Formats: sequence, structure tokens, C-alpha cells
Amino acid sequence: MKTEQRWWSSTLTYILLILLVVITLIPILYTISASFKTNAEIMQGGPNLIPKKFTFDNFVTAWTSGSKIGGRRVTFANYTLNSIILSVLTTVGTVFFTSMSSYCFQRGNFPGRSIIMKIFLGTMFVAAGSVTIFPIVQLAAKMKLNNLYGAAIVQIFTTSASNLFLSMGYLRTISPQIDEAAKIDGCSFFGIYRRIILPLSTPILATIALMSFSSSWNAYLLPMVFTLGNTKQQPLVVAIVALKNFGGEGASQYNLLMAGTVLAIAPMIIIYLAMNRYFVAGITSGAIKG
Repeated sequence: MKTEQRWWSSTLTYILLILLVVITLIPILYTISASFKTNAEIMQGGPNLIPKKFTFDNFVTAWTSGSKIGGRRVTFANYTLNSIILSVLTTVGTVFFTSMSSYCFQRGNFPGRSIIMKIFLGTMFVAAGSVTIFPIVQLAAKMKLNNLYGAAIVQIFTTSASNLFLSMGYLRTISPQIDEAAKIDGCSFFGIYRRIILPLSTPILATIALMSFSSSWNAYLLPMVFTLGNTKQQPLVVAIVALKNFGGEGASQYNLLMAGTVLAIAPMIIIYLAMNRYFVAGITSGAIKG
């Protein structure tokens, strides 16, 4: 009886997982398929995933299209570089800020530590969203940071508290006795962080880096608002929306939009496949003892 129950339970689990995979993959597969179609075929509609006629012109046009801004031509390649700059700066800053703050909260002993930590972690349950955009932009404008680099700074210091939660959970798996041994050898508080904690925290930091890079790469609202006055600094995701209107009003180029979308998601897929083992190791290690 128990064997039969386990069989039905496993079967139901696999069915649900397969349905979840199908629901997730269909939009991605359709986007990839549409990127090889002509705009006329996309406009005709239909459920066919295989294009009637494959064409790579969409990718060539999307990559080389652009507009003249500030006396020079800004293309898809420039927008890609902007996204790389934004994502790398955000990722490096987030990893440093998260690792340092989690170490101070977990290993430090200073007045108000518990209250400050609880307030910061409490933001996990507050979704301010677009409500905070206006005051943030106003403050950034006063500080002359309403540009691509300002968007990176804001993303670093408004990083999700879930990153801190994961990092602190992982630090609990590192024995405090290692810190004591280092102190005996004359290592300072931040010396322990640099020489011991950082190297041992590679799995969780790689996980945070991957999530931060993905979030920054896919961000739309904040980078769009911050680069309104300087469109040549727009990141890739913001510029992709403009591809739809590349053919002029009344001639939406969905084929270019799909090709640009595929070009935008390709780096994230490659990065995830390359860092997948670190991602899984970081999540499981932090969850088990966090």
C-alpha cells in the first residue's frame, strides 16, 4: 500500500513539474521562433513554432539599428555595453555590500545591531515598487547622479534584503572558532573578513552575484527613468522596446523586437549555465543551516 502511495505521489510530482516546465518554456520557445520569422508572418498569427521561412536578417538589423544621438550613432552594440557596465557595477557593489554587512551583523557586536538588522530584513516584506522612484530620482538629480552610474549606485544600496538573509544563513555554517583562531594569530575583525570569510563564502557570493546580475540586466523602470535625459546611456532592455517602432508609426516591427529580446536573454542563459553549480551550492548551504 505504501509503495503504491509513493508511486502515485512521485507520478503526480513529475506531472506537475513537467507542466511547470512546459508553461515556462512555451513563451521562450515562441520568442526564439518569432525572432527567425518575417514581420508579416508574425502579424498573421498562428500557433506554429517553426517559421515558414527562416531569416537571420532580424538579428543583423536589430544589432546594427540605432539613432543619431549627441552627434554620433548609437547602436544595439552600444546599448549592450551600457547593460554590461550597469550589471557589472551593480553586481560587484552588491556582492561587496552584502558580504560586508552580513559579516558585521553575524559576527559583529555593536550597540543596536539586533534592531538595525531586523529593520533591514523587514524590508523583505515591503514592496514599495514604483512608489519610491520619484524621491529617489529627485535625490539623485540633486547629487548629479541621474545617469547610468547613478542607477547602478541606487541598485546597490537598495539591494534586496533576501541577499543579506542568504548570506547570513551561510555564515552560520562557518564555525566561529575559525575567527577565534585568527584573532589569536593577531588578525583584526576586518582582516578575518578579508582573509577567511570571503574565500569561504564563494558559493553564496556567486549565488548573490548571479541573482544581482540577472536583476540588474533585466531591470527596466529604474534605468529608464535615470537615463531619460541621456538616451545614449540607455541599457539594452530599455532600448529593446524602441525596436518595435523602428519601422515607423503604424508599422510595428515585432520581428526586430523578438530578435532583440533573444540577444538580451542569451547572455543570462550562458552565465546561468556556467555558474549553475555555485548557485545550487549557495542556495542549499544557506538554507540548510540558515
